[in-house]
Amino acid sequence: MAVTLSKDHTPGQYEERMRIQKSGGMVRDGRVMGTLEVSRSLGDGQYKRCGVIPTPDIRRCHLTASDRYILLACDGLFKAFSPDEAINFITPILESEAVMEKEGKSEQDVRFETACARLASQAVRRGSADNVTVLLVCIGQSK
Repeated sequence: MAVTLSKDHTPGQYEERMRIQKSGGMVRDGRVMGTLEVSRSLGDGQYKRCGVIPTPDIRRCHLTASDRYILLACDGLFKAFSPDEAINFITPILESEAVMEKEGKSEQDVRFETACARLASQAVRRGSADNVTVLLVCIGQSK
């Protein structure tokens, strides 16, 4: 089961829209200046003076012995997958016994790379027209 560690930051959310407007920007059709679909971003420099900020939400959580990895991904992935669907998609790949060897890489690295690549590709096949970035961070025991 996926535990969501962050929240989406979109211009359509009341708090985000108010912050953007207070900064001199505007929200049209749920987008900053009618164009940008997120209200917080590391990039998108041209929108910084319109209220787009790089500030993340920070949340503390306690890890358990069963926690194995953190899935980090951009909105392009989550337009095609719910968090639970994404975890259910990658779990069989991560637990697979069969691994194609890659020189200089551990089996775990190969599994994680394969899971990320297949998840991103599947998001595109499901119709995500946005960029899709996926990163898995190992935090516990893995096969």
